[in-house]
Amino acid sequence: MEADPRERMARRILPKTELRKFRSEKTRNLLDYFVLRLLKDQPMHGYGIISAVRDRYGYCAASSVIYQLLSTFEEKEYVKSRLEVRDGKSRKVYSITSEGRAMLDFEEDFLRHVMNLANPKVRERK
Repeated sequence: MEADPRERMARRILPKTELRKFRSEKTRNLLDYFVLRLLKDQPMHGYGIISAVRDRYGYCAASSVIYQLLSTFEEKEYVKSRLEVRDGKSRKVYSITSEGRAMLDFEEDFLRHVMNLANPKVRERK
């Protein structure tokens, strides 16, 4: 598959390892958004979230990072968990709360705002 022009430009500016590091850091900064966005679609267990973040967003988050984030989200009441038993094994299933939806809405509004600032053509069309 042919890389788009922005990708080719980035490759000329940054060595491949630096490009991967840059992309990884930017994605890691959006991890809280990604997790809340996934939970908006459906309740999920921790491993399912890890897999979905990797598959949908291309970021391989360590399980310790995801579980710490989920713990923090529970403390802030952005998510709630319930114990589910399947095939004799128990696991926590996380779902987004109204507070979590409000935070997700705020983050989505902020990301739109940043994109509008970064792209003057979008502002001109309004």
